[in-house]
Amino acid sequence: MHTDSKTGQLLHDDHHRTIDLLNAFEAYLERMEDDIPHLDADGRGLLATLGKELGQDLERHFLLEEQCLFPPIAAAGAYEMTADLSTDHEALRPLVRRIARLCALALREGFDEESWPAFRHFGHQLIDGLVLHIQKEETALLSAVDAVLTPSQDVALARAYRPGEEALGGVDERASSPRAWDGHSAAGR
Repeated sequence: MHTDSKTGQLLHDDHHRTIDLLNAFEAYLERMEDDIPHLDADGRGLLATLGKELGQDLERHFLLEEQCLFPPIAAAGAYEMTADLSTDHEALRPLVRRIARLCALALREGFDEESWPAFRHFGHQLIDGLVLHIQKEETALLSAVDAVLTPSQDVALARAYRPGEEALGGVDERASSPRAWDGHSAAGR
């Protein structure tokens, strides 16, 4: 998906990073099949990355969309799309939390005959759900972001969302409000 906005590009980059991680996760799950894996350095690295991405980065991505993008996009007429994406977020959150907890547990204790099948089962559910969600966002959300954000709103939001910052960059709530970006409502354009 091509996007003209800086915010859309950051979301797109998140999507690609997540897809790459999900591909590595799926390959790990398939490689091990039903054998309980012994965690080598590569497996530990994957679980640590997966736990961080799911425990922090994905939630940060969801919050950006829910707090800063969905309201103006819904107000501009795409309520059904934002409602559908919000529903996806709510369905994915329990899976994300479960996999993050299972990653942390496996890093502490390894896998056993109970934790490995659960990890595989919920891992496949998460992969399937998150890939479908990303496809929806790539085909619909990114163009909506480009359509509703003014250039100054886009710059302010992209700056606030830069990778490596805390949840929404610890931005002052007024700065994350669409009205505060440049004094105009994104829906009122």
